[in-house]
Amino acid sequence: MMKRILMAAGMAAALVAGATASASAQTVEWRGGSIGGGWYTIVSGAAKLLEDKIPGMTIKAVPGGGAANPVAVQQGQAQLAMSIDIFASMAASGTGTYQGRPPADKLRMIGQSFGDTPYHFIRAPGQTMDIATLFKEGRNIRFGGANNGATDEIALRWLLAVYGQTYDSLRARGWRFQLAAYGDLAAAYRDGQLDYAFFALGLPGSAVVDMATGRDGEILDIPQDVMDAFKQRHGMGSGVIPAGTYPRFHGNREVKTLVMATTLVTSSDVSEDIVYKITKAICENIPELPRIHASLKDYRCETAIANRPVPVHPGALRYYRERGWVQG
Repeated sequence: MMKRILMAAGMAAALVAGATASASAQTVEWRGGSIGGGWYTIVSGAAKLLEDKIPGMTIKAVPGGGAANPVAVQQGQAQLAMSIDIFASMAASGTGTYQGRPPADKLRMIGQSFGDTPYHFIRAPGQTMDIATLFKEGRNIRFGGANNGATDEIALRWLLAVYGQTYDSLRARGWRFQLAAYGDLAAAYRDGQLDYAFFALGLPGSAVVDMATGRDGEILDIPQDVMDAFKQRHGMGSGVIPAGTYPRFHGNREVKTLVMATTLVTSSDVSEDIVYKITKAICENIPELPRIHASLKDYRCETAIANRPVPVHPGALRYYRERGWVQG
């Protein structure tokens, strides 16, 4: 009789232990970019780091893309994803690229600036108007931008809106727009077919280097009121193009500009505890990040939610508050 009782007790203990282990095991799918690209490299390396630092957590690094990733998170196909601030903002509002889709109301952020891409506003030689004067008064301007529907082309439309303009209103003043691939824009600029251009490229941008090989010009500072408007309306941050990046275009002058920030997003359906652990593991292992990918050398948890294209997840917010980086 006693033997049976002991056997039953042992089986019960084993079942409880198994249930506890199952409950503590956590599997997270993290969407990156194309295999071989920067995002996929970051996600693969960071997944291993988090698994080492968070007992019981398994993270599956899978390919993805900047525009598709917010949708995957919204639909519960992934719990973490890399995105761009501008895509996250549009997905959450159901606008731009996501026009016609329901707003991604579950989208939340953990942090951003996992590698930033600055915008370049280029003025050709012989042109003298600053950005505000250009959009308010400019006539018969030949303007270059990224392909229609591209992230930076959408940002161009937002830039026009700051000054109360649209493509049509400017065309009525004789403007001609060339929206094309970066290489084609570079060729058009070198051939003297563009007066101004606006697009985003990682530093140093090969198209900008190409432009500068055949023609002088200048990269203009983005006005502060424009950067303030982009931050307020779209959660987009600002930064600089360091002095000397393009000697022919800005010499040793630092250029103030908008930046397209890589943003780590998650879902409101993911528990506060899981996101807290992920945020904590990232922030307490900052020295490890550049070993995963060089673009992570400037990531700072202290300023990771300074710009908020979507709401911050409560789990991340709890950690930032504990560290005193967020008040209230």
